[in-house]
Amino acid sequence: MKLNGQKPWGDGVNVENLWQLIENNTLALVKCVPDTSDIRQVNPQEFEFKIMVRMGPVSGTFNSRVKIESIDKASGRVAMTLNSKGPGAVMNASITATISQTGVSYDADINLSGLLAAVGERLIRNYIDGKLNEFLNNLVKLAKTGQC
Repeated sequence: MKLNGQKPWGDGVNVENLWQLIENNTLALVKCVPDTSDIRQVNPQEFEFKIMVRMGPVSGTFNSRVKIESIDKASGRVAMTLNSKGPGAVMNASITATISQTGVSYDADINLSGLLAAVGERLIRNYIDGKLNEFLNNLVKLAKTGQC
């Protein structure tokens, strides 16, 4: 499944401060992901955490790992992979975010198996879009205030 979107920053976002976090304190960004707990830094660009998922018949804690594959400030691109495994379901995603002075856009290629694959695509899209929007709102807060 392909997913893409964009979010404007609005007023008061210091994009240079955001890049400092991306390059030097990725943990602060991971803490902005909604419904996460037990965040553990595996290495400077890789994190494990638990995420609570409630979507149709799929409900439970997913063990997840996100890895920042590349950061290219010159082009504004950050590429990452996300792997999550939970009760009867697995999700793997490759995500590219493009950060500009006006906002962020993202493209994701998501592979689902198990119960997640059985859930309707519309329900999955709405759920993921909602969580991504919540994360991006938290990112805007982080860029403005230094906290999610």
